[in-house]
Amino acid sequence: MKGNCVFCKIVAGDIPTKKILENKHFIVIKDVNPKVVGHLLIIPKKHVATFLDLSSSLYENLLKTTNKVVKMILEETGSKGYNLLVNNGSVAGQVVHHLHLHVLPRKEGDRFRCGVD
Repeated sequence: MKGNCVFCKIVAGDIPTKKILENKHFIVIKDVNPKVVGHLLIIPKKHVATFLDLSSSLYENLLKTTNKVVKMILEETGSKGYNLLVNNGSVAGQVVHHLHLHVLPRKEGDRFRCGVD
């Protein structure tokens, strides 16, 4: 655990949460402040601050986990599209400095804009 990292505390079980999926390297939880229905977070169990801090093996596992999670949430929500979003560093909007990948299933008219065209 790294200091007062909320995601490290969730991984350690110190903060209760309902895990949507868990494997050797990652947990997947619902975002507590969802931007759209089905908004999930993929969180490495090992504390890494940003995308660039991932080892090559964690990177590979992140892609495999993301693929599985996206398929699952698209089926569950009936969404036809999705956004994957990672904020890296404070200037990019990262609030919790433990890497987490947002999975946002999208539906027509959901009114969410990620700000990138």
